[in-house]
Amino acid sequence: MKNFIFIFCLLFNSFLFGQSNILNAKDPTQIGIKNFDQPQSDSESSFLEYPNLDDRDILWSKIVYEKIDLNEKLNFPLLFPIIDSEDKTRKSLWRIIRENIENGKIKKVYDSRSDDFLSSNEIVKKDSIIDTYASKYVEGDSKPKTYAMSNDIKAYFIKGMWYFDKRQSEMRYRLLGLMPYGNNLKEKGKEQPYFWIWYPSIREILHNEMVFNDKSNANRISFDQLLISRRFSSYIYKEDNVYGNRAIKDYKNPGLRSILESERIKKEILDFEQDMWNR
Repeated sequence: MKNFIFIFCLLFNSFLFGQSNILNAKDPTQIGIKNFDQPQSDSESSFLEYPNLDDRDILWSKIVYEKIDLNEKLNFPLLFPIIDSEDKTRKSLWRIIRENIENGKIKKVYDSRSDDFLSSNEIVKKDSIIDTYASKYVEGDSKPKTYAMSNDIKAYFIKGMWYFDKRQSEMRYRLLGLMPYGNNLKEKGKEQPYFWIWYPSIREILHNEMVFNDKSNANRISFDQLLISRRFSSYIYKEDNVYGNRAIKDYKNPGLRSILESERIKKEILDFEQDMWNR
C-alpha cells in the first residue's frame, strides 16, 4: 500500500511540474510561463560561461567538423516542432535562431563558404543575414516575402575541438561553431548551407530556451546543455589536417569508405585518452 501511495504521489508531482504554472494561472494563456520563484529544473540555474583555459594546459587537441542529420530520431529535439506557431513554450532550434536574428540579439553570422570565422567573412546587416538562406523576394519590394521556417531545415553542421586538459587529466569537448542547412527557397528541390554562427556568442540565448522532453516534462534541459553535452547523433565529415583541412569526400569515395574514415577519426580521438592512461 505504501509503495502504491509513493508511486501515485510521484506521478502526480510529475504531472504538476510538467504543466508549468498551471496552479497559479489566472488565465489559460499563463499556463507554461515559468514561475521565477520556483525554477523547473537545475538547467534553469545561472548561466555558466565556458571556463578560461590556458593554452599550456592543452596537451593535445583536434578540431573536427560534424553533420547532425535531422532525419535521425535522436536529433528530433532539434528539429521539432516543424510548424512555427505562437507557442512560446516549444520551439525548434531554427525558430530560436531566426527569431533572435530578426530581433537583433544575434548580430553576427559568417559566410557558409568559410568556417574560420574571420572578420572579413562577417555578415552583419540583418537583411543580408536573412538573404543568406535564399528568402523569396517580390519583384520591386526590398523586403523578404518568405522566410525559411523550421520545416525547411534538414541538418546542422558543427565545428568543435576535442582536447586533453592536463590539469583535469581528461578529454573534453568544446563546441565552437554551428551552421543551419536547409531548403533554398528560390530554387525548389535544392538545399544549401545558410551561415556559420560563432557558438559561444549564442550560448546564453540557447540557455534560456528549453528542449521538449517526451519522457518527462518535469525534467527538461536547455538547448545549450543539449549541444555542449553532445546529446545528438552526428558523423565527422572533416578534420583539421595538413592538406588544407580537406573534407573526407575529397579523398575517400562517398559511401562505405567515407563512413569508415569518419569512424577512424572518431576512434583516434577516443583512443587518445585511453592511451594516456596506458603509458
